[in-house]
Amino acid sequence: MIQISRSLSLVIISMLITACSHFQNREAIYLDSAKGWATQAQVREKLGAPKTVRQDEGGATVWVYEWREQQSGNRLTAPGMWCEQYLLTFDDKAVLQKWRQVSHFHGGELMRRNVFRGQSSPNYRQRAKAGL
Repeated sequence: MIQISRSLSLVIISMLITACSHFQNREAIYLDSAKGWATQAQVREKLGAPKTVRQDEGGATVWVYEWREQQSGNRLTAPGMWCEQYLLTFDDKAVLQKWRQVSHFHGGELMRRNVFRGQSSPNYRQRAKAGL
């Protein structure tokens, strides 16, 4: 009986870890599905207007979206603000080719208006998505 409960516990823990590693927000799910076919108009309709639009070194159009979320502190985590930035790259036909997400946690320091100016801070977590 003890062996069965240990085995069951290990299976449940493994399932929870796997489920958490595949968790994505609705923006990431949409962008994963839209890569390779969605036009700028379709992305704008789904996500709204980008915060900024710029050109990369190769001449591709890059749209920048930014969302912020407050994190209340507890005994294990510090209070602060999560900033999520999505960088969407479109080809010359205005079709989404790739995207990536960059996250930054502000743990009490004064927060600049443009959060992602230089990405040398140790608080940055870069999560490159498939195709980038």
